[in-house]
Amino acid sequence: MKPLFHIRQNSYLIDTSLDIHITNLPPFDIVTLRAEMRDNFGTNWKSSATFKVDSKGEINLATAKPISGTYSTADVTGLFWSMVPQVNDKHKKRTPLKPLETNLILMREREVLAVTSIIRNVISPKVDRFPVREQGLVGTFFCHSKSEPLPTIIILGGSEGGLQESNAALLASYGFNTLALAYFGIENLPKELVNIPLDYIEVAIDWLKDNPNVDFKKLGIFGTSKGGELALLSASMFPEIRAVVGYVPSGVVYPGLGQSALGVSSWQFKGVSLPFAYGEVPEEVTKKIKQASHKGEPISWRKTYQSWAEAGEQAEIAVEAIQGPVLLISGGDDQLWPADLLSEKVITRLREYDHPYDYEHINFPKAGHSFVMPGLPTTQSVVSPFGKNMKLLLGGNPQDNSQAQYSAWQSVKAFFNKYLNNSPN
Repeated sequence: MKPLFHIRQNSYLIDTSLDIHITNLPPFDIVTLRAEMRDNFGTNWKSSATFKVDSKGEINLATAKPISGTYSTADVTGLFWSMVPQVNDKHKKRTPLKPLETNLILMREREVLAVTSIIRNVISPKVDRFPVREQGLVGTFFCHSKSEPLPTIIILGGSEGGLQESNAALLASYGFNTLALAYFGIENLPKELVNIPLDYIEVAIDWLKDNPNVDFKKLGIFGTSKGGELALLSASMFPEIRAVVGYVPSGVVYPGLGQSALGVSSWQFKGVSLPFAYGEVPEEVTKKIKQASHKGEPISWRKTYQSWAEAGEQAEIAVEAIQGPVLLISGGDDQLWPADLLSEKVITRLREYDHPYDYEHINFPKAGHSFVMPGLPTTQSVVSPFGKNMKLLLGGNPQDNSQAQYSAWQSVKAFFNKYLNNSPN
């Protein structure tokens, strides 16, 4: 009797729910399920879980608790979020937006009992992809060319720079047009996140206005981290934007990032730099950072950014000027910067100004700074954006980060559906 996999996916997209059953096993047998995947950045990932088969000869990943493995509680997504990268992998071919194939291998000790695979897509085949290199813009437009004009959302990445397409591709798969927009760190754009001109966002808005696929009365913006700061700032300045989502955003303007960033704002408009928060940092905070850096340990910048913001009243974003609803998502254990507190600043300001549109802050207490497309491994809580000499701590833990990403993404889709798809003309 050969073991059988029974896999159900609500859709072919990566954010869909999964049901994974294995049947035809000897009752109470001990088996191991391995998962292997190559991501779109060329990295190989692996995970595993060892189970005791139930009395019916079955394993249901939604209810079966692993005896051992890369995760420890019953979770149908456990094999996906608990994957760890293979450090000896030298093949780094990038395959943006390619379907992700995860191989599942069922084993008893060294014997392979059954093999199957799960394909998850990051973009619907109904979505058309068009590179944008016009009027100084660097982006990718995802649209439904054969449809009537649709609500359209500008998607902004964070301090990693470059052009990030995944969120835009996946969101477009749910009936929107999206513009993944780079704003530094690629091609002809500024090399560092320093004095980025908000005029650039204005150009992007005008470009969308002239696009026949776009319902310009239903324009949204969605940014992550520094991109969340930029999203709030842009929406406060350009009334054409009618709905805003910020993943781990800031409600104040902070200094730029890069070698030329000391004492310089992140943003400018019409050639004038915007005021930025740069309060005094307590000596014990800077001392801990120096100690961690000297030891090669990951650094938490949370308290530094918190200290800067305490003297940043002049740098608070005028979010009350936003002409639409606002949704903010944060993690309570964000160690890169205090997005939970910074989001609350936004909520407080909107409340004080009696903002006429809906606004909400959803906080996931055990999650960190990493909010990305759901369905990917979440085991990496440290990044080195400036080389191996500086490691930045993101916070959270793999399981809570994964659950937060799934839940947050559902909230984002529901938000834009409610306020753009169903909004009056």
